[in-house]
Amino acid sequence: MSPMTPPTSRRRAPRTATAALLLALVGAGLPAAGQTYGPQADAGARADTAAAVFDARVPPYGPMLVSTDAGRALLDEGRAAMIAFRLDEAEALFRRLDAAEPASPAGRYHLATLALWRALMNEREPYYGRFFAAADTLDDRLDGLPDSPWATHFEAEVAFQRAVVYAKQERYPKAGLALRAAYGRYEANLRRHPEFWESYKGMGLCHVAVGSVPRAYRWILSVFGFGGTVQEGMEELTTALHRSAYSREEAALYLAVVDAILNEGKAGAIRHVAALHAAYPESPMPAYLHAFLLLGERQAEAAEAALRDAVAHQAAAGVDAIPYVDYYLGEALFRQNRFEEALPRFEAYARSYRGHALLASAHLHAGLAREMTGDRDGAVAHYRRVQAGRDYDSDRSARRRAAQLLERPMSDSERTLLLGQNDYDAGRYRAAVRTLQPVLGDPDAEAAHRAEAAYRSGRAFQALGESEEALRHYRFAASNPGDPLAKWGPWSQYHIGEVHEEMGDAEAARRAYRAVLDNEDEFDYHKALEQRARTALGRL
Repeated sequence: MSPMTPPTSRRRAPRTATAALLLALVGAGLPAAGQTYGPQADAGARADTAAAVFDARVPPYGPMLVSTDAGRALLDEGRAAMIAFRLDEAEALFRRLDAAEPASPAGRYHLATLALWRALMNEREPYYGRFFAAADTLDDRLDGLPDSPWATHFEAEVAFQRAVVYAKQERYPKAGLALRAAYGRYEANLRRHPEFWESYKGMGLCHVAVGSVPRAYRWILSVFGFGGTVQEGMEELTTALHRSAYSREEAALYLAVVDAILNEGKAGAIRHVAALHAAYPESPMPAYLHAFLLLGERQAEAAEAALRDAVAHQAAAGVDAIPYVDYYLGEALFRQNRFEEALPRFEAYARSYRGHALLASAHLHAGLAREMTGDRDGAVAHYRRVQAGRDYDSDRSARRRAAQLLERPMSDSERTLLLGQNDYDAGRYRAAVRTLQPVLGDPDAEAAHRAEAAYRSGRAFQALGESEEALRHYRFAASNPGDPLAKWGPWSQYHIGEVHEEMGDAEAARRAYRAVLDNEDEFDYHKALEQRARTALGRL
């Protein structure tokens, strides 16, 4: 129905669902062939890419129910300030928009979105409260609004935002109720208005959540009638990226993150965030997001450059700081074996951040950096502060590793394994093999250490395209894991499937992925592994 359609009576959708669908979203790509997207890329090529993805377009259903030229100007200015991460400036502009356009939800929607960003970055109750207050004012504006695709879309958006915040607060029943409302409204909107491109972003995220929900919650999906796969969600995010007027930047980010975390970067979606970085070169946000994904692509030096961009940009007056920049800059330096430079970054993050995200990993990495530079006492102080405050794979794994390191100093094998891990994580694949092979070939080394050396060697050989060597090493780790709680055996089984998929043997790949799903033990990163295996089977 177009904005000109006469108003009809509207009832709010019931909010009934399961919180499980949010676990994949808040628990936690490759460049195109022959093209480089890191900060070292040719500026002209990056600008061309950005123009192709983020060129101006007119929304087919009008600009968010904004009716005046002055209101549209405020909307555009506010959104530009948001992307520049000038959040106070953006907030002032959206308050002016709300006053100038009392019939449009656009100002209040963006105020709720700003409050959401701040809540997710700060992870503290005052910020959560401010988000819910902003969401309530948006609900007030939506009540009684004439029926239109924009009105339904805003209802879905505010429900989805609530779901995310409830999940961050670990209020999972409320998260499920909100997500059910969002899913239903996005679905209804696209059924009635399939060319309302803005809603494809939210529908895509809902389908990603459904497709990657852990097995413990799968039964609830059928009860509430949820459907969808990760691949379907990625296709919808791609539609939003290329067709929407207002959702494309978020769609680029979500598509790249889903691709990196669940799809091993096979869709090459990192290039869209590289384009975002190029399109908004003075904003710390795209620089930070690009660096995060570059780390996932094992490009530590390029990630460091992007993070230093972010540090420089957020130092400008009026620009909000992104708290995670210190942590990831520390990680980029750590992967380059620059432990003395990485240490103050981890310690600054652990000292200043008041939420929960990455704190366990920050203390663990700070401890490892101190131990690698000979400061055992300083390392122990950090290991003691590693707490698994949330039921996330990364927190639980960090806590288990810290407990092991508190019992005794790092052995020579463990130091070698760490250097081999850094070689692989920084893209130095031949160096990784050379570093790791002595541990694998040492019959006196602990079985778990040999399994780790085999697993990491397999990863390096796979990255080098040497499939048979990769399979040989993965099979050793899968058969001789040493530690039943470590990831080396189960994850090797998953990567065996990947290698077969890369070799074109789909049936062997399916067998390997199904074997992963048959393992119900709670080893390190078991939730992430299940999600990846299910995504891989869906991809095949």
